[in-house]
Amino acid sequence: MSSSLDHGWFDAVAEAYRSSRPCYPKALFHWLAQQAPAHHCCWDVACGSGQASVGLAAEFDRVEASDLSPAQIAAAPAHPRIRYRVASAEASGLESSSVDAVVVAQAIHWLDVPRFNQEARRVLKPGGLLVWLGYDPLQGAPEPLQRWLDELYHERLQGLWPPERVHVNQRYADLPFPVSSRPVPPNLRIELNWTVDQLLGFISTWSALRRREDESPALMGELQQELLVLWPSDQKHLALQLPLMGRWGLLP
Repeated sequence: MSSSLDHGWFDAVAEAYRSSRPCYPKALFHWLAQQAPAHHCCWDVACGSGQASVGLAAEFDRVEASDLSPAQIAAAPAHPRIRYRVASAEASGLESSSVDAVVVAQAIHWLDVPRFNQEARRVLKPGGLLVWLGYDPLQGAPEPLQRWLDELYHERLQGLWPPERVHVNQRYADLPFPVSSRPVPPNLRIELNWTVDQLLGFISTWSALRRREDESPALMGELQQELLVLWPSDQKHLALQLPLMGRWGLLP
């Protein structure tokens, strides 16, 4: 599988990802650490601007965080336990049998999965943990706003999503996992307390909008006006959720 968006696209959205993409909950990283055979080193694959890297660094002695986009790496927060590098997921440059866990957060659908699977098996220690993470569409909004979000994601943007998005909608079940796998626990979720501007910022990072630069400004203006009408007038913040999903398994 090859991405319909080249890495230059991810360079262009690096700042938007850093400011508008949510971080993952501590409970996720605690669960990950419980599954890993040891906590010496974790590889954060296609790390973007570090949304998962810092959380992994709280559980692992060292995090190797790599991304193909130099701009994404430059936008990531410095941390003494994290080594950020520009490298592809399919050719990491890591030593064989050198990491206890490999984590791909909201990115497996962009990778050449068969080649990445080979690389993951190469760098993982025996018994090592492989996790593909993602999240389902936003939930928890008041009914009129939730209906608007669902319609936007599933219907209005249908023709604008890149083809890789189908794998997210399938919760990665249609992609070949290299070992026996289980689903990520259903109780894990990203809890959000967002203003209307934060929600708009998140929506603006969606690939359906970002890949059509000529159309997205007008559409974002239209969505902003609609959202302002639907947003409860007596609330500055709304509690929203992104349920986590994905697959995980241990190398034999």
